[in-house]
Amino acid sequence: MEDTQNHHHLLHPPTTADSAGNTPESRDDFNNFSFRLLLIACVALVSVWATHEASKGFAITIINDAVAGGGDTFAGKRFHLFYVSNDQATRLILERSQFAENTLYSPSDDHPKKTVNHVILRLSSRNLSRPATTHSGDRDGEFVIHLSPSIMHDPNFKHAMFLAVQRGMARIWLWDGQGNAPITLINGIVDYISTLAVDGGSPPAPSGAELPEYSRSGCWTGNSDPRTVAGFLNYCEGKREGFVRRLNQEMKNNWHEKMVDDALGGMPAKTLCDSYHSSTQFSTSSI
Repeated sequence: MEDTQNHHHLLHPPTTADSAGNTPESRDDFNNFSFRLLLIACVALVSVWATHEASKGFAITIINDAVAGGGDTFAGKRFHLFYVSNDQATRLILERSQFAENTLYSPSDDHPKKTVNHVILRLSSRNLSRPATTHSGDRDGEFVIHLSPSIMHDPNFKHAMFLAVQRGMARIWLWDGQGNAPITLINGIVDYISTLAVDGGSPPAPSGAELPEYSRSGCWTGNSDPRTVAGFLNYCEGKREGFVRRLNQEMKNNWHEKMVDDALGGMPAKTLCDSYHSSTQFSTSSI
Protein backbone atom coordinates (compact mmCIF):
# COMPACT_ATOMS: atom_id res chain seq x y z
CA MET A 1 0.00 0.00 0.00
CA GLU A 2 2.80 2.40 0.85
CA ASP A 3 4.53 1.68 -2.49
CA THR A 4 1.27 2.33 -4.33
CA GLN A 5 0.85 5.68 -2.58
CA ASN A 6 4.44 6.70 -3.33
CA HIS A 7 3.95 5.74 -6.96
CA HIS A 8 0.77 7.82 -7.06
CA HIS A 9 2.66 10.88 -5.77
CA LEU A 10 5.35 10.43 -8.39
CA LEU A 11 2.72 10.53 -11.13
CA HIS A 12 0.96 13.55 -9.61
CA PRO A 13 3.46 15.85 -7.93
CA PRO A 14 2.05 17.99 -5.17
CA THR A 15 0.63 21.39 -6.27
CA THR A 16 2.62 24.32 -5.01
CA ALA A 17 1.42 27.93 -4.70
CA ASP A 18 3.45 31.10 -5.01
CA SER A 19 3.65 33.78 -2.33
CA ALA A 20 0.34 35.24 -3.53
CA GLY A 21 -1.37 31.89 -3.25
CA ASN A 22 -1.65 31.34 -7.04
CA THR A 23 -1.29 27.79 -8.29
CA PRO A 24 0.24 26.92 -11.69
CA GLU A 25 -3.27 26.16 -12.98
CA SER A 26 -4.59 29.58 -11.95
CA ARG A 27 -1.58 31.29 -13.47
CA ASP A 28 -2.16 29.44 -16.75
CA ASP A 29 -5.84 30.48 -16.72
CA PHE A 30 -4.85 34.10 -16.13
CA ASN A 31 -2.28 33.99 -18.94
CA ASN A 32 -4.81 32.47 -21.33
CA PHE A 33 -7.37 35.12 -20.39
CA SER A 34 -4.82 37.91 -20.90
CA PHE A 35 -3.89 36.50 -24.29
CA ARG A 36 -7.54 36.41 -25.34
CA LEU A 37 -8.00 40.01 -24.25
CA LEU A 38 -4.90 41.07 -26.17
CA LEU A 39 -6.11 39.19 -29.26
CA ILE A 40 -9.53 40.88 -29.08
CA ALA A 41 -7.87 44.29 -28.69
CA CYS A 42 -5.65 43.66 -31.72
CA VAL A 43 -8.62 42.58 -33.83
CA ALA A 44 -10.51 45.71 -32.74
CA LEU A 45 -7.57 47.95 -33.62
CA VAL A 46 -7.20 46.33 -37.03
CA SER A 47 -10.94 46.81 -37.62
CA VAL A 48 -10.75 50.50 -36.66
CA TRP A 49 -7.73 50.99 -38.88
CA ALA A 50 -9.42 49.28 -41.82
CA THR A 51 -12.56 51.38 -41.37
CA HIS A 52 -10.43 54.51 -41.18
CA GLU A 53 -8.56 53.62 -44.36
CA ALA A 54 -11.77 52.77 -46.18
CA SER A 55 -13.38 56.03 -45.10
CA LYS A 56 -10.66 58.12 -46.67
CA GLY A 57 -11.93 57.70 -50.20
CA PHE A 58 -8.90 59.53 -51.56
CA ALA A 59 -5.13 59.46 -51.27
CA ILE A 60 -3.39 62.08 -49.14
CA THR A 61 0.13 63.41 -49.61
CA ILE A 62 1.82 65.84 -47.23
CA ILE A 63 4.78 67.84 -48.58
CA ASN A 64 6.95 70.15 -46.49
CA ASP A 65 8.77 72.40 -48.96
CA ALA A 66 9.94 74.61 -46.08
CA VAL A 67 12.49 71.95 -45.12
CA ALA A 68 13.17 70.53 -48.57
CA GLY A 69 16.71 70.67 -49.86
CA GLY A 70 18.24 70.89 -46.41
CA GLY A 71 16.25 73.98 -45.37
CA ASP A 72 15.86 74.49 -41.66
CA THR A 73 13.17 77.15 -41.22
CA PHE A 74 11.04 77.78 -38.16
CA ALA A 75 7.84 77.21 -40.17
CA GLY A 76 9.17 73.98 -41.65
CA LYS A 77 10.20 72.57 -38.29
CA ARG A 78 6.92 73.54 -36.60
CA PHE A 79 4.88 72.04 -39.45
CA HIS A 80 6.83 68.81 -39.25
CA LEU A 81 6.59 68.60 -35.46
CA PHE A 82 2.88 69.33 -35.11
CA TYR A 83 1.43 68.03 -38.39
CA VAL A 84 3.74 65.60 -40.20
CA SER A 85 5.51 63.51 -37.57
CA ASN A 86 2.28 62.57 -35.77
CA ASP A 87 0.06 62.32 -38.88
CA GLN A 88 -2.07 65.20 -37.62
CA ALA A 89 -2.17 66.79 -41.08
CA THR A 90 -3.79 63.68 -42.53
CA ARG A 91 -6.37 63.53 -39.74
CA LEU A 92 -7.12 67.24 -40.16
CA ILE A 93 -7.70 66.81 -43.89
CA LEU A 94 -10.07 63.89 -43.32
CA GLU A 95 -12.05 65.72 -40.62
CA ARG A 96 -12.37 68.98 -42.56
CA SER A 97 -13.17 67.08 -45.76
CA GLN A 98 -16.02 65.26 -44.07
CA PHE A 99 -17.42 68.52 -42.68
CA ALA A 100 -17.31 70.23 -46.09
CA GLU A 101 -18.79 67.21 -47.82
CA ASN A 102 -21.64 66.94 -45.32
CA THR A 103 -22.39 70.65 -45.71
CA LEU A 104 -22.44 70.60 -49.51
CA TYR A 105 -24.07 67.21 -50.11
CA SER A 106 -27.03 65.48 -48.53
CA PRO A 107 -26.44 61.82 -47.56
CA SER A 108 -29.90 60.97 -48.93
CA ASP A 109 -29.33 62.71 -52.29
CA ASP A 110 -28.70 60.77 -55.47
CA HIS A 111 -26.83 63.73 -56.98
CA PRO A 112 -23.27 62.83 -57.97
CA LYS A 113 -20.48 64.15 -55.83
CA LYS A 114 -17.37 65.77 -57.12
CA THR A 115 -14.61 63.25 -57.86
CA VAL A 116 -11.78 63.62 -55.37
CA ASN A 117 -9.02 61.01 -55.79
CA HIS A 118 -5.97 62.69 -54.32
CA VAL A 119 -5.38 65.67 -52.01
CA ILE A 120 -1.90 67.14 -51.69
CA LEU A 121 -1.23 69.45 -48.73
CA ARG A 122 1.91 71.42 -49.43
CA LEU A 123 3.66 73.89 -47.13
CA SER A 124 5.34 76.43 -49.41
CA SER A 125 8.92 77.55 -48.97
CA ARG A 126 7.89 81.21 -49.34
CA ASN A 127 5.04 83.35 -48.08
CA LEU A 128 1.94 83.52 -50.27
CA SER A 129 -0.45 86.42 -50.76
CA ARG A 130 -3.08 84.43 -48.85
CA PRO A 131 -2.83 81.85 -46.05
CA ALA A 132 -3.83 79.10 -48.48
CA THR A 133 -4.65 78.59 -52.15
CA THR A 134 -6.29 75.61 -53.82
CA HIS A 135 -6.07 74.44 -57.40
CA SER A 136 -6.43 71.29 -59.49
CA GLY A 137 -3.49 68.93 -59.79
CA ASP A 138 -1.99 67.22 -62.82
CA ARG A 139 -4.41 64.28 -62.78
CA ASP A 140 -8.19 64.00 -62.76
CA GLY A 141 -9.56 64.27 -59.26
CA GLU A 142 -6.28 65.59 -57.88
CA PHE A 143 -6.18 68.82 -55.87
CA VAL A 144 -3.40 70.76 -54.19
CA ILE A 145 -3.74 72.99 -51.12
CA HIS A 146 -0.76 75.35 -50.91
CA LEU A 147 -0.12 76.67 -47.40
CA SER A 148 1.80 79.85 -46.69
CA PRO A 149 4.55 79.37 -44.07
CA SER A 150 3.18 82.52 -42.41
CA ILE A 151 0.51 80.25 -40.92
CA MET A 152 3.15 78.60 -38.75
CA HIS A 153 4.24 82.03 -37.44
CA ASP A 154 0.72 82.94 -36.34
CA PRO A 155 0.40 83.22 -32.52
CA ASN A 156 -2.61 80.91 -32.80
CA PHE A 157 -1.16 78.77 -35.58
CA LYS A 158 -3.39 75.77 -34.83
CA HIS A 159 -6.52 77.83 -35.43
CA ALA A 160 -4.98 79.36 -38.56
CA MET A 161 -4.09 75.89 -39.83
CA PHE A 162 -7.60 74.62 -39.07
CA LEU A 163 -9.18 77.43 -41.11
CA ALA A 164 -6.71 77.07 -43.98
CA VAL A 165 -7.37 73.34 -44.37
CA GLN A 166 -11.13 73.82 -43.93
CA ARG A 167 -11.22 76.47 -46.64
CA GLY A 168 -9.11 74.26 -48.88
CA MET A 169 -11.37 71.23 -48.49
CA ALA A 170 -14.51 73.35 -48.91
CA ARG A 171 -13.15 74.68 -52.19
CA ILE A 172 -12.24 71.18 -53.33
CA TRP A 173 -15.75 69.78 -52.79
CA LEU A 174 -17.55 72.85 -54.17
CA TRP A 175 -18.79 72.88 -57.77
CA ASP A 176 -18.15 76.17 -59.57
CA GLY A 177 -20.20 76.00 -62.76
CA GLN A 178 -17.22 74.76 -64.78
CA GLY A 179 -15.34 77.87 -63.69
CA ASN A 180 -18.14 80.25 -64.68
CA ALA A 181 -19.65 81.01 -61.27
CA PRO A 182 -18.76 84.43 -59.77
CA ILE A 183 -15.60 84.17 -57.69
CA THR A 184 -17.22 86.27 -54.96
CA LEU A 185 -20.00 83.69 -54.65
CA ILE A 186 -17.52 80.81 -54.55
CA ASN A 187 -15.39 82.54 -51.91
CA GLY A 188 -18.53 83.42 -49.97
CA ILE A 189 -19.62 79.75 -49.83
CA VAL A 190 -16.11 78.74 -48.73
CA ASP A 191 -16.26 81.37 -45.96
CA TYR A 192 -19.76 80.22 -45.00
CA ILE A 193 -18.59 76.62 -44.54
CA SER A 194 -15.44 77.68 -42.68
CA THR A 195 -17.41 79.85 -40.27
CA LEU A 196 -19.82 77.02 -39.57
CA ALA A 197 -16.87 74.77 -38.81
CA VAL A 198 -15.66 77.04 -36.01
CA ASP A 199 -17.79 75.97 -33.03
CA GLY A 200 -20.84 75.75 -35.28
CA GLY A 201 -21.05 79.53 -35.45
CA SER A 202 -22.94 81.57 -38.03
CA PRO A 203 -21.40 84.26 -40.22
CA PRO A 204 -21.76 87.61 -38.45
CA ALA A 205 -24.06 90.22 -39.92
CA PRO A 206 -21.99 92.99 -41.51
CA SER A 207 -22.41 96.66 -40.75
CA GLY A 208 -24.46 98.79 -43.11
CA ALA A 209 -21.32 100.16 -44.77
CA GLU A 210 -20.12 96.61 -45.55
CA LEU A 211 -23.36 95.33 -47.06
CA PRO A 212 -23.05 93.78 -50.52
CA GLU A 213 -24.70 95.71 -53.31
CA TYR A 214 -27.53 94.15 -55.29
CA SER A 215 -28.17 97.13 -57.56
CA ARG A 216 -25.94 95.80 -60.36
CA SER A 217 -25.88 92.02 -60.07
CA GLY A 218 -26.73 90.65 -56.67
CA CYS A 219 -25.78 90.15 -53.07
CA TRP A 220 -22.93 87.88 -54.05
CA THR A 221 -21.10 89.63 -56.87
CA GLY A 222 -19.21 92.82 -57.59
CA ASN A 223 -16.70 93.78 -54.93
CA SER A 224 -18.53 92.08 -52.05
CA ASP A 225 -16.32 90.82 -49.27
CA PRO A 226 -16.55 87.00 -48.85
CA ARG A 227 -17.59 87.49 -45.22
CA THR A 228 -20.58 89.60 -46.20
CA VAL A 229 -21.56 87.12 -48.90
CA ALA A 230 -21.30 84.35 -46.28
CA GLY A 231 -23.69 86.33 -44.10
CA PHE A 232 -26.20 86.59 -46.95
CA LEU A 233 -25.89 82.85 -47.70
CA ASN A 234 -26.53 82.10 -44.04
CA TYR A 235 -29.63 84.33 -44.22
CA CYS A 236 -30.87 82.40 -47.26
CA GLU A 237 -30.18 79.09 -45.53
CA GLY A 238 -32.34 80.26 -42.63
CA LYS A 239 -35.19 81.03 -45.03
CA ARG A 240 -34.85 77.87 -47.13
CA GLU A 241 -33.03 75.04 -45.36
CA GLY A 242 -30.72 73.15 -47.71
CA PHE A 243 -30.22 76.21 -49.91
CA VAL A 244 -26.42 75.92 -50.02
CA ARG A 245 -26.57 72.21 -50.89
CA ARG A 246 -29.07 72.81 -53.69
CA LEU A 247 -27.03 75.71 -55.05
CA ASN A 248 -23.91 73.54 -55.10
CA GLN A 249 -25.74 70.90 -57.15
CA GLU A 250 -27.07 73.57 -59.51
CA MET A 251 -23.51 74.71 -60.21
CA LYS A 252 -22.27 71.27 -61.23
CA ASN A 253 -22.28 71.79 -65.00
CA ASN A 254 -22.77 75.48 -65.62
CA TRP A 255 -23.75 78.81 -64.10
CA HIS A 256 -26.48 81.40 -64.48
CA GLU A 257 -27.95 83.71 -61.88
CA LYS A 258 -31.36 82.02 -61.95
CA MET A 259 -29.72 79.09 -60.17
CA VAL A 260 -29.85 81.10 -56.95
CA ASP A 261 -33.61 81.56 -57.38
CA ASP A 262 -34.01 77.85 -58.11
CA ALA A 263 -32.02 76.89 -55.02
CA LEU A 264 -34.32 79.16 -53.00
CA GLY A 265 -37.34 77.20 -54.20
CA GLY A 266 -38.38 79.78 -56.74
CA MET A 267 -38.14 82.74 -54.40
CA PRO A 268 -36.44 85.67 -56.18
CA ALA A 269 -32.96 86.21 -54.79
CA LYS A 270 -33.47 89.95 -55.12
CA THR A 271 -36.36 89.77 -52.64
CA LEU A 272 -34.17 88.06 -50.05
CA CYS A 273 -31.27 90.37 -50.78
CA ASP A 274 -33.51 93.39 -50.19
CA SER A 275 -34.90 91.95 -46.95
CA TYR A 276 -31.36 91.04 -45.86
CA HIS A 277 -30.32 94.64 -46.41
CA SER A 278 -33.30 95.92 -44.48
CA SER A 279 -32.93 93.54 -41.53
CA THR A 280 -29.18 94.12 -41.25
CA GLN A 281 -29.47 97.89 -41.52
CA PHE A 282 -32.15 97.85 -38.84
CA SER A 283 -30.06 95.69 -36.49
CA THR A 284 -26.93 97.82 -36.97
CA SER A 285 -28.77 101.14 -36.59
CA SER A 286 -30.38 99.98 -33.33
CA ILE A 287 -27.02 99.23 -31.67
